[in-house]
Amino acid sequence: MLNDISTLGIETDTDTPYCARAKLDTGPLCNYNCWFCYYQGDLAKTTALDTILKRVDYLVECGIEQVDLSGGESSLHPNWFDILDYCKNKGLRISTLSNGYKFSDREFITKSQEHGLEEILFSVHGFDKDSHNNIVGHRHGFDKIIQAIYHARDLGLRVRINCVVTKENYKNLSTDFVNLMLELKPMQVNFLTLNFWGNIKTLKIVPYGDVTAEIKKSIDYLKDHVRYLNVRYTPYCYMQGYEKYVCNTFQHIYDLYDWNMAVYNGEIDPKEYKRDNLKALYDSAANDRIRSYKKTTECVQCRYFYICDGIEHKVKDPIFPIAGDKIKQVNFFRQGFYED
Repeated sequence: MLNDISTLGIETDTDTPYCARAKLDTGPLCNYNCWFCYYQGDLAKTTALDTILKRVDYLVECGIEQVDLSGGESSLHPNWFDILDYCKNKGLRISTLSNGYKFSDREFITKSQEHGLEEILFSVHGFDKDSHNNIVGHRHGFDKIIQAIYHARDLGLRVRINCVVTKENYKNLSTDFVNLMLELKPMQVNFLTLNFWGNIKTLKIVPYGDVTAEIKKSIDYLKDHVRYLNVRYTPYCYMQGYEKYVCNTFQHIYDLYDWNMAVYNGEIDPKEYKRDNLKALYDSAANDRIRSYKKTTECVQCRYFYICDGIEHKVKDPIFPIAGDKIKQVNFFRQGFYED
């Protein structure tokens, strides 16, 4: 109920450019077994090429300009180059999320670039062989992804990195992980505090207080070396002083390097979406917030009440309301975040 009220109080930002990039779902096929994966049990399934191409057509009809190919591991799809060619011929700029396995092959990543791939968002969840390989469930995971990142950099592909923060890695975020990022030199690093979505092992979720303490120290080290730093889906009260890095459901609308959630499931009528994109985006964000997050009575006293998602429904971590005038502008802390 409180999240319904807080969502109604959001002021629409009509000045900041919103995201024109969407997820292109290529199916759950994957050769790794990350313990937090939402698709466990389906990782051997391959999605038909015709289905994927229809998804491309839908995104183009919605006016999407960029796509993130996402599985599973999209590069494993038997029609990988056909998918790239179709997207390229539709005028789309192409990125993909990857565990790096296929892209550690110089010939494969070079050919992928020739077929239109411009950017890779690598999933780097550990800081050395043991930590990363234990998380992703593959004994060559770390070596493969590091090799792939160096290939991508050499070829001039844009390199971004996602790190899902878990009990396996959070204590090393501000030391070993930072040193690895300084070596790899990505354009962007996203910290994802692990959530309860899908089929995951909740016992490995780290309390907000523990994980944000390490993330903030990591930001202090990386902010002068990595162009963009984001902390996904984390309560603002745990990020006081670091608010500009928080990217929750409404800030996500304006995250130019992530997914346009309004077209995520292919359920919106492209004509309606084109008619009023911003309304569709805000409606989608409101639905996501109300479905996945909650606010406590303490939240009502907080200056972040309107712009913060709150905490996930299953989370019992304490909330620390911050006194002050309530903020309603969704990008109050992120004005100009991508202007440079």
